[in-house]
Amino acid sequence: MISAVKADQLPRELLLSADPDWSIVQKYLEHAACYVEWVDDQIVGLIVLTSRDGTTDEVQNLAVAPSYQHRGIAKRLLAFAIQRCRQDKTCQALWVGTGNSSLRQLALYQHAGFEMQAVLVDYFVDNYPEPIYENGLQCKSMVRLCIKTN
Repeated sequence: MISAVKADQLPRELLLSADPDWSIVQKYLEHAACYVEWVDDQIVGLIVLTSRDGTTDEVQNLAVAPSYQHRGIAKRLLAFAIQRCRQDKTCQALWVGTGNSSLRQLALYQHAGFEMQAVLVDYFVDNYPEPIYENGLQCKSMVRLCIKTN
């Protein structure tokens, strides 16, 4: 079941699994709408959304607990966010940014209908204090994707 929660109810370790810089996470949580998926009174997945400019929203964080991955939870949370944006007649598009090395995430977003719009070269190198590695690759650049919702 997906439900709205306050930012201070989100598990820090789950947030950090998708974005390893707590200071960056704290900044977007200040103005975010937060939704979680529950299993047996435990938060097993989360999605954090912010409004960019009144006409577009952005997925800031999407994470699923390791023991619950590959069960469709991220897909459900993302579909929920897209539907939420479609129901808001002022929301024209939903954006997301992910790392060049985030291979499963890139596939997830594209399967959901997101299209690549831009690459911010060296974004993670320039904005994060420690190098990030996943899938044997250094995460250097941010891939920006968008889905039109209205």
